[in-house]
Amino acid sequence: MRDVMLIVHFIGLAMGLGTSIGFMILGMASAKMEKAEGQKFMLNAFSLSKMGHIGLVLLFLSGGYLMTPYWSTLEHSPTLIAKLVLFVVLGGLIGMISSKAKKAKKGDAEKHMASIRPLGTVSLLVALTIVTLAVLTFH
Repeated sequence: MRDVMLIVHFIGLAMGLGTSIGFMILGMASAKMEKAEGQKFMLNAFSLSKMGHIGLVLLFLSGGYLMTPYWSTLEHSPTLIAKLVLFVVLGGLIGMISSKAKKAKKGDAEKHMASIRPLGTVSLLVALTIVTLAVLTFH
């Protein structure tokens, strides 16, 4: 069962991190378009975020199972604690981005989309830090 959950965990990681990288690439592409066209393009691209949400759920569920042998020793593993805390932070960032994307689709897209870009950059850096901490913890 552990191997199945590890596979599910890696699929969730690919979906979650892939979404962040995808949005970075799409953002660079939209920056080369006319302002209105780029804005419409990114509003349509927000449907990609569903893949990231599914990835986070897979990571949470499989991670909970994979953590079973480590809960009792958690207090002695600062990198694992940091990884878990950053996962919660990442969930919050994704929630904020999703909320702003919904508001952007309803109106005043320019205002809301302007605040999404820095949150996206931070969430990508947090996700990469989580991966790094996972490698340091479980190598």
